[in-house]
Amino acid sequence: MLVSLICNIKGFVMFYISLSDIFFGYDSTNSLFDGVSIVFNDSDKVAIIGDNGCGKTTMLKLLAGDILPDSGDVVRNASIYMVKQINVADSKSGGEQQSYELARAFDSQAQILLLDEPTNNLDFDARQKFFTDLSMYPFGAVIVSHDRELLQQMDKILEISNGHIKIYGGNYDFYVTQKNAEQENMYSKYIDAQKEIGRLNNTLNIAQNTRQHHEAKQKKNMKNGKRSRLAANALKGKSQETEAKKRAIIQKKLEEQLQIQQSLTDKMHDDKIKIPVPNKSFYSKELIQIKSLSFAYGDNKIFDDFDFTMYGGMRIRLMGKNGAGKTTLLKIIRGDLKANGGTVKTFGKIAYLNQDLSVLDKNKTMVENIMDIANVLKHDAHAIAANFGFRGKDAMKTADVLSGGELLKATLAAVLGGTEQPDLLILDEPTNNLEIKSISILEDALNQYRGAILLVSHDEMFAKNIKVDTEIKIA
Repeated sequence: MLVSLICNIKGFVMFYISLSDIFFGYDSTNSLFDGVSIVFNDSDKVAIIGDNGCGKTTMLKLLAGDILPDSGDVVRNASIYMVKQINVADSKSGGEQQSYELARAFDSQAQILLLDEPTNNLDFDARQKFFTDLSMYPFGAVIVSHDRELLQQMDKILEISNGHIKIYGGNYDFYVTQKNAEQENMYSKYIDAQKEIGRLNNTLNIAQNTRQHHEAKQKKNMKNGKRSRLAANALKGKSQETEAKKRAIIQKKLEEQLQIQQSLTDKMHDDKIKIPVPNKSFYSKELIQIKSLSFAYGDNKIFDDFDFTMYGGMRIRLMGKNGAGKTTLLKIIRGDLKANGGTVKTFGKIAYLNQDLSVLDKNKTMVENIMDIANVLKHDAHAIAANFGFRGKDAMKTADVLSGGELLKATLAAVLGGTEQPDLLILDEPTNNLEIKSISILEDALNQYRGAILLVSHDEMFAKNIKVDTEIKIA
């Protein structure tokens, strides 16, 4: 039992939650944890990361005792307080509720806090307060998060993948450094496997040629009467048996190397996508022109005599507290909301991505969605899907069955995969529901895209990585 590893030294008691040989799945075909063992203590801030659906929230529920494992032991002597993920359509009310729940968590003085995506609904000021409170909190925390600014403050990062966990003993920078080293090591092993496969194939070819040469020589000797047929057949049989054993050994080694190569190929799968070069120049003049805008929700005035201008090629981030009107402004620009006064003009082609990635028609296939949104023919849609990693049957999946990462790539394929790309891309909290790997894919795609971007996001690192050049605060 892992509990035996937890010490009581000179009267010092460590409070903990331990998982020992945990197996868990929601059904017989979906095993999330396969013999997981780990201890969380009251002195470490630990982040849990991994792809959507890998079991991050399930891990918190196991730690809290909300669910029981199929087998294995969960032992806890620490007091806990759990803040579940809050999903609220209104960012202001969601942020207020999140801040309230986090304040209660810190006031609880529980020995281990369990927090599920605690920064998702927080604006800039609330995030900074949370970071300060967390750093000052005298006990431990286990946090599910894709927020890289938060991950930078962690003592350890735990990655869940394929039912197993791997612990990285440092913050996000340490994690990235270690992952890069792992990738380089795998690539080195992949190259070694390729060389060994080539060598073994060459050895098999040489053995085959040698066998054929010997057989030809034996036939020639028999024909010339230099060796009796009986003696020749005996020698031939012995030689063939020896060569067959050698070939079998080489073939087994070759199969082992091919398995190693395939395993490494799967682990090194490159999710990066290539955005095509558009066949037109992007709009370089005014994209958005807003003058004397006024707007209110009933008696709640959001904008009064507001002016805003955006030109082609700009990358602007709208800043402000939850409820200040950032998303409202995006909706007015898109035409989803009508201004009470003033003028709103847009120019060029505009596309919109929200945090739910609801651009695609869920009942249509990926190819059909690309045809509709990118305005291309079927064979061009297949080519675009292939460029984004969807080939054959994968390209014919309907949007409703796609995983989070697949949905992101499919959406990017439809919006940016064609040569008629939008002049302006509007992004409303695009990273909220994405895991770290998908955020990196999105960043890479946006850095290839040469059009303008209008962004609402609480993710500081994301804004920096996509090279936002202007920040506008909405009071």
